[in-house]
Amino acid sequence: MPFKPLAALDPQKLDAACENLCRVFGVPSLYRHQRETGENILKGVSTFLDVPTGGGKTLAYWLPLFYYWTPGNTQDNCKKIILVVGPLSALMLSQATSLTQKGIPAVALTSETEEPEKVLKDIGNNKYRIVFVSPELAVTPKFHENVLSRKPFSDNIISQVIDEGHCISEWGNDDFRPEFSKLSVLLARLPSGLLPVVVGSATLPRDVITDIQDKLRLRRDCARVSVSNEKPNIALSVRIMQHPQDTFADLMTLFPRDFDAAEDFPQTIVYAGGRLDPLDLPKKAFFELRDTQRRGKNILDAVINDRKVRGGFKERGRVP
Repeated sequence: MPFKPLAALDPQKLDAACENLCRVFGVPSLYRHQRETGENILKGVSTFLDVPTGGGKTLAYWLPLFYYWTPGNTQDNCKKIILVVGPLSALMLSQATSLTQKGIPAVALTSETEEPEKVLKDIGNNKYRIVFVSPELAVTPKFHENVLSRKPFSDNIISQVIDEGHCISEWGNDDFRPEFSKLSVLLARLPSGLLPVVVGSATLPRDVITDIQDKLRLRRDCARVSVSNEKPNIALSVRIMQHPQDTFADLMTLFPRDFDAAEDFPQTIVYAGGRLDPLDLPKKAFFELRDTQRRGKNILDAVINDRKVRGGFKERGRVP
């Protein structure tokens, strides 16, 4: 039967779901935001998941599935479905392959899918536990007819995930991928008005959330689970260039006043307009510093010529 929110979760069943999810994905435990989002989905609470890149959004998406099902389970009443709409075909294909290798039947339906008619039929017949689809295909009558309106699918879908949800606000326009702004059509075709929607992104400020709610016609009382993007050990610096670009002299500000080896430099990322030898930048900057400030000539020559120090730059990937 179609999804109905759970009024109360079974603590033992939830703990088992978390343990099985961690075992399959090789992580020691779930983060608070992953468990909270998963619990929201099971309770039918639509949720905005605002988590930095690499923060583990996908495990939050999959937790509700593991509440009902684990790899190897063949009972029909446990075969629930997570439907994921995402913007990047290559990423969805990669995720589907990785999940399948872990014993989780998954498929990505994109413009590159071979035998799309067969895949549509298989999705509609509940062959897959996780289904990835592009927004362009998700809103088509063919997807509605072959998937959403099929009873094996509609009786078992438990969550609609929209990954990289900020694209609804930033991309969904007449000039670029307008289907993102039309995903309310997909939500209207889902089998139950109680089916929870999860919008995940690393970029969900309040104005973007409001815009997404308007475009998807979501209720204003959606939950928001967020993790700070703050990185106190990272700083961004923008400087106006004062010297010819090919001299690299403007990189002098990165050099400590007193240094003896590569280890004396803070780890730094410098973006360049083209491919550069990782040793070319520090060498040129070293010489510029030596020639313009006339200090530490012996140290500079020693650093440049010291094989161990040069190896330090290369091994550590440090290009000051």
